[in-house]
Amino acid sequence: MTENSAVFLLMIAGQIETAEFPDFDDIYCKYGFVFGPDWTITSGLEEGMSQITKRSSDERRLFTWNFPIEITFKSTNPFGWPQLVISVYGLDGFGTDVVRGYGACHVPISSGQ
Repeated sequence: MTENSAVFLLMIAGQIETAEFPDFDDIYCKYGFVFGPDWTITSGLEEGMSQITKRSSDERRLFTWNFPIEITFKSTNPFGWPQLVISVYGLDGFGTDVVRGYGACHVPISSGQ
């Protein structure tokens, strides 16, 4: 990249709020970003891990994390647009971490929900 190259910034701020896993208890989530070679993180964390949470006792029976995510990327082109990858883990009968769910999505190109 030369000194005259134009760059743009992508700022992401949000949180992983809740999840539904009807057959499990005591779960936690990990997140990470995957992105193309022209992207650089200028602030924030590329990956993180939440606290362990229990299912709520109300009728919704949700797991609540309210886990904040804040990161800023810099790039010269949109190729390799960042994706958020989330994995949810819990312990099996032997106390070993086991994947209970996962998902990925591209970061939205405009603000909102």
